[in-house]
Amino acid sequence: MKINGVNRPHVDAAVAARPAAQRGVSSSATKVAVSSQARQLAEARAPAVSDAAKVQRLLAAVARGDFMVSAESVTDRMMAEER
Repeated sequence: MKINGVNRPHVDAAVAARPAAQRGVSSSATKVAVSSQARQLAEARAPAVSDAAKVQRLLAAVARGDFMVSAESVTDRMMAEER
């Protein structure tokens, strides 16, 4: 997928939402090095958490493996962010 001139790999949201163990990925394979610049960008774009109960419900759904991602909703929010 190409967004704003940057090629990004396609990620199957249904697969990505499942815990690593269910995807057949060992925990040692999920280690990632994040640059300080990437951390700064993430902090700058991170929304303030205003509903801690909602966050807990989402975390529980992800842990159970039944969190479903709406590609249409994600696309709409990404496009709105770029406007």
